[in-house]
Amino acid sequence: MPHILLTKPAEQAERWQQALQKAGWQATTWPLLALEDLPETAVQRAVWLDLDQFQGVIMISPRAAEICARAIDTWWPQPPVGVHFLGSGSGTALAFQALCPALTLHIPDRGNRAEDMLALPETQTVSGERWLIVAGEGGRTLLEDTLTERGARVTRLAVYRRQALSLPAAAHELLKTMAGEKGIVQVSSMLALESLTSQVALVTKQKVRLLLSSPRLASRARELGWMHILQADGASLEATLATLAEHRTLT
Repeated sequence: MPHILLTKPAEQAERWQQALQKAGWQATTWPLLALEDLPETAVQRAVWLDLDQFQGVIMISPRAAEICARAIDTWWPQPPVGVHFLGSGSGTALAFQALCPALTLHIPDRGNRAEDMLALPETQTVSGERWLIVAGEGGRTLLEDTLTERGARVTRLAVYRRQALSLPAAAHELLKTMAGEKGIVQVSSMLALESLTSQVALVTKQKVRLLLSSPRLASRARELGWMHILQADGASLEATLATLAEHRTLT
């Protein structure tokens, strides 16, 4: 059974691990990142209380969706109306609607990158509108920049931070085994890629296959010396499964 190492935060990995094992993969999880909620501030509370003043709210990850949903549950006895709620993919939608079942979160039909959300009908004609982006600290600004170029007034609210983690000794032993078997390591963020690269041996970069979620990550991985790269059409579970199925067909 082929081996894949998931590096997603622990709270996101269980659904992935189960789906990959069902698809015939030996899936192991060693998180490269931990997610930490930022303390709620007066600025955050003001945004949550003014949620109905925004024409659109975009959640860029499951953690962002979970925090936004908790805020709605806390501050809005009746859900705000007239607001487009958008998310980056199926995992984000599941996290949001688990806590806000009365609201619908729209996601792209294909892909879960900023470019895919910017292709949604709701984000096309936004001149004069107020839009909220709920995200982690740092990261790309393409959503904010493009919506601003389209005439929207955009607020970006950071609600959590990512922290790189060190791989334990057992993970390094697993990577040695995977190098001999040409196993696959799944990575879906730049911080995780940089952290992984700084911790692995040269032979890992030469033999282990990386499964990445965007051309930007793939380009950076090549710069960092990774030799074998698979690129999924986004960071969703569905895109990952499709890429892995294609890879198994070709090998």
